[in-house]
Amino acid sequence: MAEEKQLSHFGAQFPVHDVNKAADWYRDNLGFEILYEWGSPAEYAVLKKDDAVSIHFTKVESNVEVQERAIYIFCYNVNDVYEELRDKSIEGLKEITDREYGMRDFDLYDPFGHRLSFGTGLHMLNEDQ
Repeated sequence: MAEEKQLSHFGAQFPVHDVNKAADWYRDNLGFEILYEWGSPAEYAVLKKDDAVSIHFTKVESNVEVQERAIYIFCYNVNDVYEELRDKSIEGLKEITDREYGMRDFDLYDPFGHRLSFGTGLHMLNEDQ
């Protein structure tokens, strides 16, 4: 008898001082969809993009220091993602680079201090050319 899967999916959880501001920024700048907000003003929000990436924002008090959280988002073609974000002139966007570890990637620091890294394996990009 086959064993049932126990895990469904995951969502990175980013602490922020203003959940509504964070959710709006991710929606307006990165194209995330706001799926759920709890509280007014929101104390928790769930955002998703392309049925692939889920980010949860949780409110922390203003006197709590928010430490950087980071996620790595694997892309089908990181060049397309980079061009789209560069065309929006998003502050915090770093240059795209081929890495010695076999990825072409770039970082984006959101206004809340969190790092999003986007990348594609070089072998995948070479196959497309």
